[in-house]
Amino acid sequence: MSNKTNISNKINIGFALLIVFLLVFATNRIDKIHFETVQNALTTVYKDRVVAQDYVHKMNTVVYKIRLHLVNGNGIHVNQNLNREFQTLLDAFGSTKLTLTEAKTFESLKDNFLKFTLKEQTLTKKEIENHLDLLQADLRGLAVIQVSESKYLTDIAQKSLDNNRLISQLEIGFLILVGFLVQFIIFYRTKKVKDE
Repeated sequence: MSNKTNISNKINIGFALLIVFLLVFATNRIDKIHFETVQNALTTVYKDRVVAQDYVHKMNTVVYKIRLHLVNGNGIHVNQNLNREFQTLLDAFGSTKLTLTEAKTFESLKDNFLKFTLKEQTLTKKEIENHLDLLQADLRGLAVIQVSESKYLTDIAQKSLDNNRLISQLEIGFLILVGFLVQFIIFYRTKKVKDE
């Protein structure tokens, strides 16, 4: 009878350890998914939002400098250097990950800049100002998108962390429940075998 009890206990203990192992493995996989989501969100916020916002700010500064040169009456040579600087920033901004709305605004910015550079030498002061106003309107639109996308990505990361916290609490509760069930099964079967 004791042999039967030992085998039964070993099976029960093995079964309990298997359940705990599977639970730990499953939660590890879920945790990994949540941490990857948070990591991707943080990386994207930096690479595609903070850096992109910096490009928008620098392009705005270039437009401001062009306005200043227009007011001061500086030569076309200065504007050509500023146009090259703006184009470099445009190219850098284009290498970031763009949303659909952002891509449309960015295309508008590129088109408006191209029109400006092609006609710049033949435009009146007022027409140049109008073109610069269009560029700044596009840049404001891109700046607003950076802020809203950053908030969206931060919200995704926070939601993932909240889900991870909830799952961790459920895991603890489930482990306690499994522990009680295993103890009950082991002692109930042991008692049942002894009674026979």
